[in-house]
Amino acid sequence: MGPEQLGPQPPGDGGRADRTRPGRRRLRLLGFLPASNPFGGYAAYGVDAMGMDTDGYPSDVQGGRYDAGFGDCRPPGPAAVYGDGVITPHAAFLALPYARKAATDNLAKIKSDFDAYGPGGFYDSIAVRSGTVAKRYLSLDQSMIMGAVGNVLAHDVLRRAFVTRDFERAVRPLLAQETFNVPAGQRLPQLGGGRR
Repeated sequence: MGPEQLGPQPPGDGGRADRTRPGRRRLRLLGFLPASNPFGGYAAYGVDAMGMDTDGYPSDVQGGRYDAGFGDCRPPGPAAVYGDGVITPHAAFLALPYARKAATDNLAKIKSDFDAYGPGGFYDSIAVRSGTVAKRYLSLDQSMIMGAVGNVLAHDVLRRAFVTRDFERAVRPLLAQETFNVPAGQRLPQLGGGRR
């Protein structure tokens, strides 16, 4: 059982969202996850208007946020101002089973465009406008990379080891209630969709 099999609207785009870096080629970000702040500390970055926080996750160091409003209850807020966007290579690895070419292209661009690859593999995160790299390895993020690569190379070895029939039977009804989208039916200006 994988995300591609769950819910009324599976994540057909693999959780992808486009971001364009000023003065650079287009970079496709895959996913959203907590990561090192390239300037120090730890934070959650990703796709605004997505996730458990009603405002989504900021995609930049400055914490820029997009406010789409809330249906007829609350109008949208002011347009977001984005600063030094943060990407994390381990998110691209997690997309390998769903968008292998896009994920590997993304990783190749990260490696060629930034000083983001060291003796232990990809560093944790990069602020793309300034090119600042969090030159550290987080065990959680490195384990997600290894797990994703292992699942691709060994045909879902981790999923088969941990997702038993009893587990699937218990979890499937819960996940079937979810709508996997960015967010459900909402047009995002960052993705060229404009406001409702």
